[in-house]
Parts: sequence; C-alpha cells; structure tokens
Amino acid sequence: MNHEPAPLEPSSPSPAQIAAAIALLGDDRGTVRDAAHHRLLRWGEIAAPQLREGAQCEHARTRARCRVLLRALEVRDSLRRFGRLRIGPGSRSSSPVLLEGALLLSNMVRTFVPPAAELGRVLRLEANRLRRDFVGRSLPMCARMLAERLHDEFGLQGGNASVLELDHVLVDRVLHGRIGVPVSLSLIYLLVARWAGLSVAGVALPDHFLVRLHGVRPVLVDPFHGGRTVTKADCARYLRANGHEQIRDHLRDLDDREVLIHYLRSLRRAAKYRGAAEGQQSLGRALELLETS
Repeated sequence: MNHEPAPLEPSSPSPAQIAAAIALLGDDRGTVRDAAHHRLLRWGEIAAPQLREGAQCEHARTRARCRVLLRALEVRDSLRRFGRLRIGPGSRSSSPVLLEGALLLSNMVRTFVPPAAELGRVLRLEANRLRRDFVGRSLPMCARMLAERLHDEFGLQGGNASVLELDHVLVDRVLHGRIGVPVSLSLIYLLVARWAGLSVAGVALPDHFLVRLHGVRPVLVDPFHGGRTVTKADCARYLRANGHEQIRDHLRDLDDREVLIHYLRSLRRAAKYRGAAEGQQSLGRALELLETS
C-alpha cells in the first residue's frame, strides 16, 4: 500500500499558524487542546509574542492556558541558561555566577525573580561597607563584623527549623523577608564576604550549613544562628549527637558547585507540593547537570 509521507511541521511557523494554535487552546476537547499546547511549546520563543497577547485576551480558558505556556517557556529558558553557567568542581571565586545560578534555580519554581544584577547591587553595598571596616582587622574580628552587619543591621536570621518554607529557601525571598534556612543564609554570607575581600567556603553538616573564613586560623560562622562563631569541637559534638562519627568528612570546604547542589536539594524539598510539573522536572535536570559536571 502506498502511503503519502506526513507533512513536516514547519520549524518557523507563520503568525497565522501560531494564532490558529492559540485559538485551539480554548477548545473543550482535551486532545485538541493538548496537541495545540505541545505544538506551541515546540515552537517556543517564536510563539512567545503572540502567547503574551493571548494571555491578555477576553476568553478565560485561552488566557489561562497562554499563561501556563509562557511560564513553561520561562522555566525552560532558566534551565537552558543554568546549563551554560561555568560552575565546575573546585570553583570558589565566581560570586556573580554563584548568585546567577541560585536565582535561575529560584526562577524554576517561582515567577518574578529579580535579576542577579539587582540583588548583586544590594549585597555589594553591604560588602563595600565591610571591606573598608575589615582593613587591619584580625580574622575573628572580621567574622564578628560580618555577623553584626548581616544579622544585627541587615536583619538576616534563621527561621523555624522544623518547617521548610519555600520563601525561606528562595534566596531572593530571603533577602526580602530576612528569614532563611541555613544553606540560603550561608549563600548570602558567602557572597557578601567574598565581595568584601575575604576567602570563604561553605561547609555542609547534616541538616545544617556553615561558612568558613580562611586565614592562618580559619573561623567557622553559623549564619542560621546570628552569624555566631563556632569551633570544630562544637561541630564534633553536633555530629556525634546526630549519629555521625566521620567528623573530618563533614567539615571539609565545598566548592560552588556543591553549594548549589545543597541549595537545589533544599529548594526541591520546599517546592515539592507547590511547583508545577515543568519546574520540578527542570530542577531535577539542573541537579543532574551539577552532579555530573
């Protein structure tokens, strides 16, 4: 039997084809609606301008489904941009990349995430004030001044440790509400300390996170508890109390890739019941990118 080959779907659809597909989003038949959805998703950014128009149209179902598609495209773009970041093993000095990576991950589960440049300006302002104050100071004094700036003056503090709130994980929301989980607060401390001229790294303990300031005698600070200084003996007691005997393994420095892995895992847990399917899938793919890089 002679079969005619199926027509190839255009890679660059015309405005009329995009408009027709958008009109089908309002169809009551699920198969028709789903086919239009997947076609528009494949067309991607080519269809985005008309999808934005559709998101303002009078037909309620079409309007809502255009917005769902625009959000899916936004999440996909965040994952694409995240995959292009250079966050390799051993990296501990790329503060702009670390902030950009955290915000791209945030954008996969929440809309209207501020750009990295905007939040970077806020953090650099705090860092510049500290940089001047750090001159001639010992490392323990710098640690104290860092805590006084970020906890006492800026207002960063730990939230309810028993409840993982999404707004307490998303780094942009932490900067807005001033309440965060250990890894998000530590990420902010890392960024500010680096921009202020210190050499710092993250340290991951089970269910907790610290920041190490490097020097002749390194200093560990606990952003979740007001930026207080803690000792290795404090950490050893904490670890043993929670059933962990390999103290040295838990107290090693993390590179930026590992910091983002811990941030991403907290984000996935907090967003488990709130994020759309596209967001959850993108976070999973982002984790694969980090773990295999």
